[in-house]
Amino acid sequence: MRKENANQFQLDPKWKWLESFLGFKYAINLYSPFVGSGIRVIKYDKEKHQIDVRLKMNFFTRGYMGTHFGGSIYSMCDPFYVYLLIKRLGNLYMIWDKHAEIDYIKQNKESVYAKFEVTDSDIENIKSLLTKQKKTNYTFSTNIVDSQGDIVASVKKNIYIRKMGTNTKNKKSEY
Repeated sequence: MRKENANQFQLDPKWKWLESFLGFKYAINLYSPFVGSGIRVIKYDKEKHQIDVRLKMNFFTRGYMGTHFGGSIYSMCDPFYVYLLIKRLGNLYMIWDKHAEIDYIKQNKESVYAKFEVTDSDIENIKSLLTKQKKTNYTFSTNIVDSQGDIVASVKKNIYIRKMGTNTKNKKSEY
């Protein structure tokens, strides 16, 4: 990959600045689709590489049937695996959402929660796959649960990961 193409896969400077100024949790909570949808990062654990998210039930997030709007349930899952992978792997990798699947299991009329984590084992598996092939698709799964821990929906996120050429600087991600 040519160096000029590699630059298009870098974090938007706005987000880099917001994260450095406010921290990830507060910066992402200002993201307008999250504010409008009642989505909030309630915990970000850098050491465990884990993000906990809540989708609050309110007038604006309640759908026609009085339950959560399905698009909001999916939106609460959208950026987090890519973000965690960027943090873990650094800027020598191109990381994109490729495919997602959501299975709505139970209707719900209260706030729901999801936990996203990229483990050391995930990173080892990804790096191992990339020693054998130029790119890979890696699937993460998580459940959306209510306050009692009952599963409301199940989400699978397929993430495209490619080790970029040696034209890029060999350093850990700054974002």
